[in-house]
Amino acid sequence: MTPAPTRSVLRDASDVIVLMLGGIVLFVVTIWLALRTGAGARLDDDVVRSFAVDRFAPGRIESLLQEIRIPTMFVLTMLAVVVAAVQRYWRVALALPLLVVGANQTTQVLKKDLLTSVPTDPSLSVTLPSGHSTAAISLAAVAIIAAPRVLRPLVCLLAGSIAGGAGLGTMAERWHRPADVVAAVAVVLIWSAVALLVGARWVEPPLVRPAGFDRAVGHSALATLGVAVGAYVLHRLGMGPMPGSKATTLVYGSLAVVGVTIGLALGVIAVVADRRVFHVPRAHVIPPVAREQSLAVEGRS
Repeated sequence: MTPAPTRSVLRDASDVIVLMLGGIVLFVVTIWLALRTGAGARLDDDVVRSFAVDRFAPGRIESLLQEIRIPTMFVLTMLAVVVAAVQRYWRVALALPLLVVGANQTTQVLKKDLLTSVPTDPSLSVTLPSGHSTAAISLAAVAIIAAPRVLRPLVCLLAGSIAGGAGLGTMAERWHRPADVVAAVAVVLIWSAVALLVGARWVEPPLVRPAGFDRAVGHSALATLGVAVGAYVLHRLGMGPMPGSKATTLVYGSLAVVGVTIGLALGVIAVVADRRVFHVPRAHVIPPVAREQSLAVEGRS
């Protein structure tokens, strides 16, 4: 009797591992550019100073950001847990609060205890990662993972607009620099990988649902489009550059880089969720009698 092929854990979990490594690499590169290089730290600071605060509607962007509070996060997370539980994704339901709590607590520890100074310029304060951005992007990730597969593209669009509005809004209000928001994206990527590792399906033989090229591109495109919608809303509320060509270049350049980063990150999370969150097909469920007969045959052979 031909023996079953040996299961490779690394190959089976390669997509989740790549997601986690992507978050780690993004975080390390961001830290190096923003805190370890003088030019990067100064550019980051110049960008946030180029935003004209409350140009059209004073206080409107800030009032929206103030809605990102613990009670709101709790309610939205529990709603995602219910959605996952209704679909009978029990481990996913348990992993979603882990994602939100883990990402936001990691951000607080990094900001308050570990990343406390800029070695290249001690006069600059460290505000990395952004707490509001981490909260909004982690909620967006939770919504994407919990969403039914058929609705995930639409959720990518909506989640991208919320995450983009919050992340870019902190820059518009001069609360945070671009690197702060990108670092928040990296933290959420890492914890999304942890959540998907907990909630993923692992069957023998390995089964990975194909996401398809259309979804791999579509998820990221829709999430990025959602970020653009959030940026447009912020613009209508007053987000814009200070007078001058340099400020204009820095503002719109940073919005493009950070916005695309948020959109691509949410798209990648959606693709891995497509591949790993599924119900085990009946072909992989062996009845007890058949299992005993199979074991008896293997014993005789």
